[in-house]
Amino acid sequence: MNYEIEKKSPTEPVQDVKATETKIEVNQEPPQHASLASQLMRGDRVLWGIYFILIAISIVEMFSASSTLAYKSASTSDPTFRHIRHILFGLFVIIISQNMGRKAFPGWGFLIYSLGMILVVLLPFLGTDMKGAHRDILGIQPVELIKIGTVMLVSMLITQPDIWYQRMGAFFRHNTPLKRFLLLLVTIALPCIFMAPQNLSSAIIIGLAAFFLMFIGEVPWRYLWRTLSVVAVLGVLGIAALYGLHAYTESCRDQGVKPMSLGVVNRAYTWEGRLFDSDRKPLWEQDINGDNSQVIHAHMALANSYPMGRFIGNSKLRDYLPEAYSDYIYAIIFEETGWIGATFILFLYLFLLWRCYIIARRSRNLFHRLIMIGLPLIILIQALIHIGVCTGAMFVTGQPLPLISRGGSSIIFTSLSFGLMFAMSRIIENETSETETAPIPPTTPTTPI
Repeated sequence: MNYEIEKKSPTEPVQDVKATETKIEVNQEPPQHASLASQLMRGDRVLWGIYFILIAISIVEMFSASSTLAYKSASTSDPTFRHIRHILFGLFVIIISQNMGRKAFPGWGFLIYSLGMILVVLLPFLGTDMKGAHRDILGIQPVELIKIGTVMLVSMLITQPDIWYQRMGAFFRHNTPLKRFLLLLVTIALPCIFMAPQNLSSAIIIGLAAFFLMFIGEVPWRYLWRTLSVVAVLGVLGIAALYGLHAYTESCRDQGVKPMSLGVVNRAYTWEGRLFDSDRKPLWEQDINGDNSQVIHAHMALANSYPMGRFIGNSKLRDYLPEAYSDYIYAIIFEETGWIGATFILFLYLFLLWRCYIIARRSRNLFHRLIMIGLPLIILIQALIHIGVCTGAMFVTGQPLPLISRGGSSIIFTSLSFGLMFAMSRIIENETSETETAPIPPTTPTTPI
């Protein structure tokens, strides 16, 4: 019998039977389970650090500035514990909202905006009258909700227009950039128009944040310039109207007649009084009354602070300054901690926006970038207005210091903004890791044109 012998090349390695039969044991590390803290605190750790610093300052300063509330409730700890309950509920809102996926953002943005607009429209009829303005319905301030909804819906209309414009019917059947911009402009103008008679400063915050989002979203400049021109003309006409209203109130005062009611815009008398102060004396020469009590005591708190402050708990103006725990808490912080503490508070809000900007740059999705920048931008503008009022750089208006001032709605909805920022930072982080681990597609040689 002929046997065929297979010849192997000398370069082919010889297999060792014993080596192949032996099993090589590989030490595999057991899967690591995420800790409870990492499960509850998802998202960027730096943002979590900013959040915890803000609420720690809030609890300490609330205990220090709530002397008038403690006197009314006959308890030194009850106002602080109530404030802590609001913070804990806000933390619960963060834990729930930080798990939101990227596909849920458009739908929730439309829902939050719609709910906020319904409450804003009902505010003059069902809202509680507070110093001539309607700010809340059953303890809920719709303006805090509509800020978040406007940011989310404007970001969606800039980046994902076709999904929503197709649902608008025949008007957007033939889609044009002008029609898209008009719908975007109406979305921004509606909450501003309805909020202005009750809370003009909040309408300004919404308008400024929306304009910056349109600028970042690369809306054509020709539309932005026209919008700014219209807003400037309306602002000039509004100041002229207030000047005429001032002349009318002066004539009514000389004749001893009560000015007529202006209905839903009756708060224009408040704007007129703040813009055209009849008493032109400096603050240190004015007598303290119900109209200038807040401004004078706030300036006294600033002047009463040393470079290092009087230390926490040693404020002298907290018993005299109205709303020291809310609209003027920054003045108490300035008095107790001095320039160092006041500057540190401002730095925290600026650093919040900067950190969110750094996170947003990692994403290639424009919608994610706008959400990540728009939410902290709202918080920063509100903080700057609060600081400007306390330091005398702006007209008096009621804006709490985000996450520090007392207020259930403000703390809860600001916590919701942080929860959405945590969720978006997690989404952007996953998006970045997927991009880095994805295989690079093979490049095909291109032929010259």
